[in-house]
Amino acid sequence: MGKKMVIGVPSGSIEKLVCLSIVAGGAVALDMEVEIYLLLMGAYAFKKDVVENKKFLCEWPELQEEMLAGMTANKISSPHDFLRELKKSGNLHIHACGTAGKIWGAKVLGDFVDLVDDICGVAEYITQAEEAGVHIVF
Repeated sequence: MGKKMVIGVPSGSIEKLVCLSIVAGGAVALDMEVEIYLLLMGAYAFKKDVVENKKFLCEWPELQEEMLAGMTANKISSPHDFLRELKKSGNLHIHACGTAGKIWGAKVLGDFVDLVDDICGVAEYITQAEEAGVHIVF
């Protein structure tokens, strides 16, 4: 097995989710195992109701329409769709923080979109980050 990349995602902003999907895509293309841990707002951005209702968060709201238009014009997939394609490789796994889920009312796996593989505690994230060849936070 190749190297492992662990990504902590405490933000649910569309800008950071696009970056997350691109970096994860690069790592998967390099045959890395990618473990994504959704923390606080990252977990919020993967809740079913948030994704289904396209409740995009944006750190610069005045640029949100321009960014989404640019993505559409350039045929750039939404982060969720891009991650869904990456998961087909088998080298990408997405975990939701249990505490973050509780804060947002997402207490069971079915409260998240199908991209989320499990709900775990922060100790798993810390352990995996410690063991990974690459650890980044978005």
